[in-house]
Amino acid sequence: MWCGSLSIVCLLLGISEARKGFGPGEQDWGYVDVRDGAHMFYWLYYTTANVSSYTDRPLVLWLQGGPGGSSTTLGNFQELGPVDKNGEPREGNWVQHVNVLFIDNPVGSGFSYADNTSLLVSNNLELIDDLMSFMLHFYKLHKEFKTVPLHIFSESYGGKMAPALAIRLDAAMKAGELAQPGTLKSVTIGNPWISTRPISREHSKYMFVNGLIDEDGVALLDAQEERILSALKEHEFNKATDEYLKWYALMQQLTGEIYLYNTQTHLDPSEDRTYGYGDDFIDFIVGNVSEALQINGTVFASQVMAVLSSLHGDRLKSEINTIPRLLNETSVKINIYSGQLDILVPTTATLALIKDWVWSNKSEYLQANRTAITIKGILQGYEKVGGNFGMYWINRSGHMAPLDNPVAMQYVLKSVTQYDSDYTE
Repeated sequence: MWCGSLSIVCLLLGISEARKGFGPGEQDWGYVDVRDGAHMFYWLYYTTANVSSYTDRPLVLWLQGGPGGSSTTLGNFQELGPVDKNGEPREGNWVQHVNVLFIDNPVGSGFSYADNTSLLVSNNLELIDDLMSFMLHFYKLHKEFKTVPLHIFSESYGGKMAPALAIRLDAAMKAGELAQPGTLKSVTIGNPWISTRPISREHSKYMFVNGLIDEDGVALLDAQEERILSALKEHEFNKATDEYLKWYALMQQLTGEIYLYNTQTHLDPSEDRTYGYGDDFIDFIVGNVSEALQINGTVFASQVMAVLSSLHGDRLKSEINTIPRLLNETSVKINIYSGQLDILVPTTATLALIKDWVWSNKSEYLQANRTAITIKGILQGYEKVGGNFGMYWINRSGHMAPLDNPVAMQYVLKSVTQYDSDYTE
């Protein structure tokens, strides 16, 4: 039975049947009405691992950044799904090890849409309300996952979304809602945009030490960063985002249009610099994926600019206290990974944030050894894991580490989820 356009009926009946979608393995997809007029799209890939039941492996929820990045397409086809953006099998895909759930969030991203753009969310609280509404429907439809370990992975703006969602999920599970208490095991975020201040303090330092700007460039960028921070201090949040966009334009001018997400990736000015919404990629999605899943292709990406506009004033607001809350009040483990070639969120900014955080067993993390991640004789990065917190440095990667260094990120996936702890392939 196909539940794509009949998702409400399927939800009421508690039906969840695996189907053939696009790419290998069994899948499920469809829409959930998280509010009246707000339709959230999801795509679930059942693991292709050689196990007796797919419930033998954890469920990974992937939330794209942005805000407005499409999890079901950018995360799926460009980073970690079973098929790449050319429609070819991806060797380093995550579905071969775990079940993966992609959600186009917030509403208006990717295939998700609102009947009227006035229904788009305008802040992180509303965004998390929608995600919670989705998860309630998801666990009603897929009851088999109620006892399966859940791990949230995300990147970038996910630094604001994923921890806030985890707080709500953990509380709901403890209250006997959604799934069995303790089902949520971890939150892992790559190059997270959590707090603007430490990021702004490190941008020019990173570019200067890497030879992308000179002393004059440092002065110009730092002056613009101060305008961002000044606006935030005065709670002029729309102005802060306006000033950030000016910073971006200045940075591009000073660096000869360096690629923000990876300093070692060459892009000509005419090439796609979007976060998963380039014309060629949209053509691939609309021409192949929409047809395979029987979705109206004109929906895809039609509201993403409205999403950015609706969240304009909320984009640079910090969520600096959410991760310490998780560490102090729950058993959920927190992991952060950082690509060394990222300008947007330099590794040093993330380390400065970790240094400022306070949690009960932080000493276990501080006393842990930082060790090399070497796979088949090649240094892929470093890890430091202690207590309920872990930090991973990912070599040869930028903002989208699963795309740039899939070998290292396969290691992180296994380290975090322990997906084969009870089963040996």
